[in-house]
Amino acid sequence: MKTKTIIITILLLFITVMLAGGGHGTYLPAKIFYPYTMIISELQDIIGIPALILAIIEIPIYVYIWIKRPNWKYYVIGMHVVGILIAFTIKSNSF
Repeated sequence: MKTKTIIITILLLFITVMLAGGGHGTYLPAKIFYPYTMIISELQDIIGIPALILAIIEIPIYVYIWIKRPNWKYYVIGMHVVGILIAFTIKSNSF
């Protein structure tokens, strides 16, 4: 399971960065896959080190919780959806 999680994390990060196009593309996938990272970035108006670290560990944390506490899967999904809604609600000139 570790290998799959690492591969998924790397692929999602790669896709998100490519679609963001160095700031000239779209941040839509970033807000969907990494909502809490984008919330931090939107509040700071920059994608800084804390946001990057969170982006790297966000998916593995979800997987860890999903495996260790299978009954919490709906909480994880709910938290992610709430994060997406907040990320799309916050208006930023940069993102």
